[in-house]
This record gives sequence, C-alpha cells and structure tokens, in this order.
Amino acid sequence: MVPLPPVGFVKLVFGVLLAGLGAILLAGHLGYLPTDTGGWLLRYWPALLVLIGLALLASALKNPLIGWVATILVLGALVFGAWWVHQHGTGTHPEAAKTYDLTRPRAETLTIRARVFGGSLSLESNAAARAGRLDVVATGADTDDADFTSSGGAAIFDWPTEDARVYQAPLGGNVRVLVPQRFRVRLLAKSLFSQVRAALARLRPERCEVEAIASSVRIDATGPARPSLVLIRGTLANVELDLPASCPARLEFDPLTFRTLPDDFMEHAVGRSKVKIWTSEGSGPVVRVRVAGPLIHLKVKREPVRAL
Repeated sequence: MVPLPPVGFVKLVFGVLLAGLGAILLAGHLGYLPTDTGGWLLRYWPALLVLIGLALLASALKNPLIGWVATILVLGALVFGAWWVHQHGTGTHPEAAKTYDLTRPRAETLTIRARVFGGSLSLESNAAARAGRLDVVATGADTDDADFTSSGGAAIFDWPTEDARVYQAPLGGNVRVLVPQRFRVRLLAKSLFSQVRAALARLRPERCEVEAIASSVRIDATGPARPSLVLIRGTLANVELDLPASCPARLEFDPLTFRTLPDDFMEHAVGRSKVKIWTSEGSGPVVRVRVAGPLIHLKVKREPVRAL
C-alpha cells in the first residue's frame, strides 16, 4: 500500500480560515449580515492565534489528529460566528450625536476627512436640518473623537482626530455625516474592512477620494452637481458609482482592475501606457474617475432616463 502524503495543516487551516472570513465579510457587504460584522470578527482575533498554534503544533509533532481538530475548530467557529451574528446581530452600541454650526464663522465649503476600521461611513444630505447645521451620528464610537474647524469660508470635519492611519480608527465604529442640502462638500475617506456610502445627489460635491482596502464603496453622483474627480485607491475593494443618464465621464484604470460599464463607454488606445482609458459622451461637465490599485472592481450605473 502506498502511504498517503502528509497533510500540510498550517496551509489547510490558513486556507479554511481565509475562505471562511471572506465569505462572512462578503455576506455582510451584501446585506445578509449586519454592516459591522467585520468589526465584530476583528474583536475576537486572539482566537485565531489558538487555532494557528494548534496547526503549527500538529505540523511539528506530525500528529494528524491535532491538525484535523484544529481544522474542524476553525470551520465550527466560523459557522457558529456567522449563525450568531445573523440571529443576534453584533450587539447594541450606544448612539452619540453632535451638531456643528456652519454659520459662525460662515463656511462655504466642507471637507470631510474620515477613517473607518471594521465599521461604516455614511455621507448624506439632511433635508430636515437648518441650512447651517452639520449633524454627526456615531454608534460604537464617541463623537468627542471628532474635530471641527472653520475659517476663511472653509470648514473641515475630522473623524477620528488621533491619527491619520486607518487602523487607529475605532474598531467597528459607524458614523453618519448629515450635511445641509446643496452644500459644497469634499470627501477624503480611508476604509479598512468597512463600508463607505456617499449619497451626493442632493449636495454639491467637488471631489471624492476613497482609499479602500477589503471594503465596499458606493457613490451616488446622480444629482445636477457632479464631482470633478472621483479617486479610488486601495486593493480588494468593490466600488459602485451611480451617474446621471447623460453625464460625460472619463475612466482611468490601473492593471489588475476590473470594470462593469454601461454600453455607451468606449475604450481608447493609449500606446505603451499601462493605464486603460474609457470615455462616454454627454452633456455638462465631465466626471473624471481614477481607479488606482490591484483587485478593485468598479461598476458604473446610469440613472434611468425619465419619461417626459
């Protein structure tokens, strides 16, 4: 009888672990699990050390029993975690709200610099708010971590304030930024294992930059005012961009990026350059979209044409 080859339990455990975590995070991004599932998983990361340690022990002792036990524990923990989150949610977090005055001193533009780690960021217009009020609602985080400054007609909102690095953001924190309608805004966001939603249709967006790593990003730019530049950087990100029906656009892609585009987009030859360029014709100012980084998927959707 030919002996069976030894099983590489370290590779087996890593493979099962990455596939399972990816499936859970994807389910959260698609709406089958709560939006802060990623943050909930990251809170229990020390358990991964135990499972990986068992796999290393099985490899060192050449004991298949310990290796299979570690593999089964990984599968069981992932299945139980997904079931628990689906049934009970990720836990209730206290909600904190804060309001900032955009009229004293008067601000003409607002720059939002936000970082999220295992949570979500939502930028929306607030029809119910006064014209000069900025509302911020956070769950799983403290609004006192934010910083607001205004001078010379320009206001800046920073969340959080401690550090510009994304992993310094509150783990699993969710923040909603509610801006008065038709206000000029610029979004500079960093996202790690998180969701970013920018509803810009009722605002006056000037620029939208998102650094997304293993994250989901959706930008709604279907309003009459359009951002001059949408810049997406990072890796392993899924990006959805909504544009008006007749909006001209110029898309630039790095290698190893993926795209799903409407039929009116055409590819242009760029010689020896590695950047791929797609454009569409239309009326009004051109929206330039730059996608930089590997394994990013951009899906562009057109707003349906309204019947007269």
